Amino acid sequence: MEQNKRKMGIRFVVFGVFALAAVFLLLLQIFKSRTKPIFDENVTTTFYAKTSVGTALDLKAENYFSSELYDYNKFRFDLTRCDWNTPGLYRVPVIYEEQETNCVVQIEVGETAVSVKHEEPDLNDNTVITEKN
Repeated sequence: MEQNKRKMGIRFVVFGVFALAAVFLLLLQIFKSRTKPIFDENVTTTFYAKTSVGTALDLKAENYFSSELYDYNKFRFDLTRCDWNTPGLYRVPVIYEEQETNCVVQIEVGETAVSVKHEEPDLNDNTVITEKN
């Protein structure tokens, strides 16, 4: 009878150790695979900006991203494809820590400052990305 109790006790201890190890490995895998939202391959985020012909924009990360999640000094915008003297739409990739993100800034270069009409800001103006919990 006493041997059965010892065997049961040992079984509970072994089961507990395996259960804790499984929980630990699961948590480790969850936190390891967790990425920042700007690197989520299933989502593309487009921000919008407007300027007049001949006026280069000074894009700043603090206008688009949360300081709680990102270091603004690690952002840069690839403006090499943008021609400030030619009207049109330009897509500017957002780079974070020298890695291209899923974010782009679509810049509309308009005719002149006089011909650009004022519009009410829409929901995409100054959008801040935050991580879902």
